[in-house]
This record gives sequence, C-alpha cells and structure tokens, in this order.
Amino acid sequence: MLERPSTPLAVRLLVAALCGGALAGSALPAQADSTVTISQGVDPVTMDPLKRTITPTQNASMNMFDTLLRHDREGKIVPWLATSWKHVAPTVWEFKLRKGVTFWNGDPLTSADVKFTVEKIKDPAEGSEQGPRVNTIARVETPDAYTVRYVTFKPTAIVPGYPWTTSIVDAKYWKEHGNEYQAEHPMGSGAYVFQSWRKDEELDLNANPKWWHGKPPIDHAIFKPIPEAASRVAALRTGETDLITNVPPQYEAQISGGRNTKIESARSDRVLFIAFNTTKPGPQQNKLLRRAFNYAVDVPALIRTVLGGHGYPASTPVPPNFTGFSAKIPFYHHDLAKAKQLLAKAGYPDGKGLELVLNAPVGRYNRDKELAEAIAGQLSETGAKVTTKIQEWTTYVNQTSQRALTPLYMLGWGDNSYDADNTLTSLFESNARISTYANPAYDTLVDAARYEVDSGKRQALYDKALAILHDDAPWIFLFQYDDLYGTSKRLQWRARADESLAVDEMSLSN
Repeated sequence: MLERPSTPLAVRLLVAALCGGALAGSALPAQADSTVTISQGVDPVTMDPLKRTITPTQNASMNMFDTLLRHDREGKIVPWLATSWKHVAPTVWEFKLRKGVTFWNGDPLTSADVKFTVEKIKDPAEGSEQGPRVNTIARVETPDAYTVRYVTFKPTAIVPGYPWTTSIVDAKYWKEHGNEYQAEHPMGSGAYVFQSWRKDEELDLNANPKWWHGKPPIDHAIFKPIPEAASRVAALRTGETDLITNVPPQYEAQISGGRNTKIESARSDRVLFIAFNTTKPGPQQNKLLRRAFNYAVDVPALIRTVLGGHGYPASTPVPPNFTGFSAKIPFYHHDLAKAKQLLAKAGYPDGKGLELVLNAPVGRYNRDKELAEAIAGQLSETGAKVTTKIQEWTTYVNQTSQRALTPLYMLGWGDNSYDADNTLTSLFESNARISTYANPAYDTLVDAARYEVDSGKRQALYDKALAILHDDAPWIFLFQYDDLYGTSKRLQWRARADESLAVDEMSLSN
C-alpha cells in the first residue's frame, strides 16, 4: 500500500457532482500545497468501483476513476472520456474516446478498457449491484482503440450503460492483479491518485499531475469518516475537517452563524424508504399489512419533528424531476383508523400477535437512527409491537446485497440518471441483486419501458408500473431529503442534488 507523509488536517473543500463548474476547459486556480478533508458519515466499503452502488463509496471512486460522460449541475450530459457519442443504428451507440488518456501507471486508456469494464459488470459471477445499468447491452464492439460501440438487445430509450456513472478501469492491471487486490489497491485514470486507505479511518489521495484535464487545484484530498453527527460538527468547527455531510437540523444555526463555517443545502434526488423483505417468510408478505403500515406512518410529522422541515414527502420511488415520474400516484396520507382496519383484515385485529423488527443503519443518512425510532413508534400505535435494530453501516450494507435484512429495513436511494429506469430496475425487478420484491407483471412493464422509444408510450408504462408499486406497497414511502452540508468559509463549493463530491471541481479562497 502506498504511503505519503502525513499532511496536517487543514484547508477546506468538497464537491458535489459527476460534473460541475470545471467541466469545459479552464482549470480552477491552484493554491500552494493545499489539502481538503471531507467527512462523510461512513467510509467507502471498497476501492473496487464496479461492485457497489453506495454513494459514499462512489464519492471516493469518482475522484480516482473517469467515466465516459458526466452530468453538469443542471443534469445535462457533457463529454468526459468520450469526446462524442451518437446513435449510429437503431441498436448501436458509438462513443469516440479522448486520445492521450493514461492510467496512473502509464497504461493507455483505450476501447479495450471500456469493453472489459462493461463485461465485468455484466458477468453474473461478479455479483455487481450495477448490473441493471448495463444489462440492456448485448455486446461491446471495439472497431479501433478509440472507438466503442454499445450494441443493445433492442432500441433503448436512454443512452445505454449509464456512461455518466460507470467508472472505466485498467483491464491489463485488473487481469494481472485480480479482484481482491483491486478492492484495496485501485488503479484509475482520474483526478486523484490513490495513496493509502486505513479502513474506517482515512483515505488519502494526491492530485494527479498527468491528468488529461489538467492537474487539479487541490494537492491532497482526505476522506475521513465520522459516523457520529455531533462529532462531525465539532470537527468542522475546530478546523479538523473542511466539509461534512448530513448536518442534523439542530446544528444548522450554529454552523451558519459560525465565524469560519457555513451551511450549503440542496434538494436531494435521494428517496428514503422502509422496505419490506417480501422474499423472506413472515407477516410482511401480506399486502394488507404493508398498506396498513403506510397509512400508520405520518411522513409530514417525521419531516417536521425529526428533520426540522428538511424533507419532501414522496408518493413514489421516482423523484418529481425525473423522466418517468407519475403525478397520478397518490400519497399514503396518515390515517391510523384505516391502518387498524387493514391490519384487522390482514388477521391482526388491534395488532395482536404482531411483532416485527425495523432494521436501520446509524451514521449513513441524516438522523437515520432517530427516524427509525420515530417510525417504529408510529407503527406501534396500531397495536403491533415494532422494535428497532440499529447497526453500523458496513455491517448493515453488506446484508442488503444478500437480501438478509428482514422483515423491515431502512434504505435510501440516490440516482444521478434523472430517469426512472435505474431506480425501478435496481430496486424492484425480481432478479435485481438488492431487490426484495417480486411481481412478474411489474417486471414486464419496466422491461418494456427500457426499450420504448416513444416518450408518451414509455410514460404510460411507468404510470402502470408505479400504480402496481403503490398498490403492492413493497415500501413504506417516506421522503426526499433536503441535504444539509457544513463547510468552511474558505471552501468554494455548491451542494448538488446528486450528492456527489468531485474534488477536482473545488477551490479554496485565502
């Protein structure tokens, strides 16, 4: 493992985006030997950029790896490793790669690396959570070293392969070293070069002086996880860290009024939910119970009392600004009498004999533990006995890919595609790795929508699919976050809806 001399925790910064201000040409002004320290609530779970779909992990990998395309702040797709892309046939998308890009070890980045990346994610033996992003691709063609063609099974509604999210890896390096080595010793082409990783303590990165986009303005980046919210706030106020995520609302005034600190906020694309694991035996397999629990939870009260008003009730898993959102789907408004009525129909009058566990993480989402406890309290008002089981994030998240959390579990889903497809395939399709729901009629609709190029017909398919989800209630539908970040006043950065933190887009003032 590479090491560099310890750098004092000092200067500030952070970033939100698979894109941002420095996308086109001009680099941000450099500072002398600058360091930024970023404190998320949890640490990355791996350095392998192809395995997981976890935002804190992807926030680290996006600084080390490049993607074919990026999104700007408004969600517009812009060139990155690919200088151009176009439809050359009904089922063929062609990307022209930027020449002269190299990985940190000097290996040239070519079409062979793109092909290897996609095929590795597609391989069922790899067990990648990113599979739904690339499974419309039948094959990858490489006519020459700088041309890539994604050939899809049928014409697709959106650019296949999620090229704004999929990190391109060094095929030669990976074949030489294998999966396990890559998971702790990454080899990227990105803005920051991996130096060392002490799990759950610190990830150290150095600016890449040979990056194709120009040396980033910040010399060093440190990702230092701090799970406990009060400790994150204290670290920001003392200058130990430069940017913190998930600021609890009770600290908002303290940070915004601080001498050297400020608040940044953005309406997140992340939807928080309580999932029912319908793949495991238990009362959660009863649709009447699931609908009852939706009516039992008072979402506006949770937003008001636990989040200080920083949230927006969600009627579906798809945010309102996404293609595929359906305004036809109603909210489950709080109605305790109706909840009890449905529970009685389900065979649990006054909740008698009903004992369930709500699993939740601590430190991953803003006030996750407190939200879980409040939700368990509201559900218990039906007469059911609902208790919480709170776990540290790394232990918790590894159970999601095994569908092991049951009968209820908290999870949040953020998506930078601005399209319903990734959410509705990754979380609900019967064969998706982290789905705990199965409905063949739903699968048929969502699969058809992936290949429907007529926007009106595609929306009609999503309307029907979302209506099924509302009726089946595989989730307790909660809310979108209004994300709160605390930063140093030296940090020039704006929060983004996609929650990404790209250090190459940051700058520091004097």
